[in-house]
Amino acid sequence: MRSVRLWIAYDGTDYEGWQRQASGNTIQEEVEGAFRALVGEAVTVHGSGRTDAGVHALSQCAHVQIERGPPTERLHLALNTMLPPDIRVLGAVDAPPGFHARFSAIGKRYRYRIRTEPVPSPIGRRYFHWHPFGPVDLLRVRAAGAKLVGEHDFRSFATRTRNKEPKGTVRTIRALHVCGDERGFDIVVEGSGFLYNMVRTIAGCLLDVGRGKADVAWIDEVLAARDRRAAGPVLPACGLSLVRVLYPQSCGPRAAHGYRR
Repeated sequence: MRSVRLWIAYDGTDYEGWQRQASGNTIQEEVEGAFRALVGEAVTVHGSGRTDAGVHALSQCAHVQIERGPPTERLHLALNTMLPPDIRVLGAVDAPPGFHARFSAIGKRYRYRIRTEPVPSPIGRRYFHWHPFGPVDLLRVRAAGAKLVGEHDFRSFATRTRNKEPKGTVRTIRALHVCGDERGFDIVVEGSGFLYNMVRTIAGCLLDVGRGKADVAWIDEVLAARDRRAAGPVLPACGLSLVRVLYPQSCGPRAAHGYRR
């Protein structure tokens, strides 16, 4: 039995997220189906965590244990012949002892893309949120984003799941960058972990500040409230991509076959 670490990219538009579900097509099901066709038996592909319906990934990390199949260095090529074109395994390496895609991770990096031009290009429309309602002040967006860096209770930025309040809502945001031009801007956030809809709610709050709907200091009030009703909207899933899953150096290379992000 060998343990293999995988890097997977996908367009999440037509999927109900990463995690296998009773109904609806998911990324995990597609990848497990490709493995089943390749090695002749059912396997479980463990991802670093869930991405929600419609969310994309530039480099999701996963691991799987298999006995059969091609050599590890050719495994991704074989899998890609059996996967739909909106899912690709970018590379595969033998995982070090004890590696787990979820439990070995020490952080994640996400990107949320917002376009503000009056008429957005149809090219890439599946990968950004279009906001055509006036200019956005990026200086205000950056000032508000800086207030979120560090360890905070992010309960106000988390959506309930099955009408249950989230537990353990303290997280650490290590960095938050805002990069923009005349067409729009990206919010790139890296942290120890993220709550359900946390990044999309952060993006919604920062957009409200940038368009003058709220003051920069409002972010402090949202954090202090510890109440989802105090925060801004959850922006659509289409603008969100998982950029990278972070691991300690002891877990081996960050990417396979020259792929870097």
